[in-house]
Amino acid sequence: MQSLIEAIKNLYTEWKGAEPLSVDVLPISGSERRYFRIHGNDGSVIGTYGANIRENEVFIYFSRHFHEKNLAVPSIFAVSEDKQFYLQEDFGSTSLLDCLETAGFTQPVYELFRKSLTALAILQVKGHQGLDYKKCLTNKEFGKEAIMADLLYFKYYFLDALRKPYDKQKLIKDFEALSNYLTHTEYKYFMFRDFQSRNIFVRNKDSEAATVHFIDYQGGMKGAPQYDVASMLWQARANLPVDWKERLLVDYMNIFETLIEDPLDRVVFRSQYNGYVLIRLLQVLGAYGFRG
Repeated sequence: MQSLIEAIKNLYTEWKGAEPLSVDVLPISGSERRYFRIHGNDGSVIGTYGANIRENEVFIYFSRHFHEKNLAVPSIFAVSEDKQFYLQEDFGSTSLLDCLETAGFTQPVYELFRKSLTALAILQVKGHQGLDYKKCLTNKEFGKEAIMADLLYFKYYFLDALRKPYDKQKLIKDFEALSNYLTHTEYKYFMFRDFQSRNIFVRNKDSEAATVHFIDYQGGMKGAPQYDVASMLWQARANLPVDWKERLLVDYMNIFETLIEDPLDRVVFRSQYNGYVLIRLLQVLGAYGFRG
């Protein structure tokens, strides 16, 4: 750990021309990356260490592309020569999930969710413009192959782990039908892939001028915008009320329609949204099965 701290300090010093005042080691998140809050005379930045250089490169590329369009992502200030360390903008320590767990299902928290979905729609549509999807970490597009991978994740790590009898052939047939249907979605833009309240940070949370900011989009690719909406509204930890899910979905569709500048077929959009809700829930069950 000390060697990581020294490397982060050195990168900061090279960038700023002065040593940091102090470095805080932040708690480990769900990934293998390590984060540090670096304090200087004029504020703090976040230092990141990641052993997966390819993942770092994708995050840095996406961040710079989105930041040029004034989207809700951090600035990248410096990158080490070996690309294992980088410095990014510090959005503070308050996530949208923190706000929800602290204040509960209140109108101010609802407004933060609405702001997050608005910023998401803008990121999806404007971020898509000019983005080189060849640089994506895995698939360039969330097509049939990627959809089937999510569904099979549920089969192998949840259903098979339960060791309960089921008709494997019928299950695969249903998976094929669902993936075929969702592959032919009318709308395809940048898909965040892991859009949830833990990956959204809030500044000035107690003010009407509160702003939301995104992290952890390096797994993104071209895909259906409904997937990200389903990921957020059906996040198990958030456990949003049914009326919130409905109202927020309508809020999202309203802003999305203004961005694409064409009438939105809400019946088809909702139908495909429901399909992505199912996929997302099955994928989450598979992830819990894999970890536990």
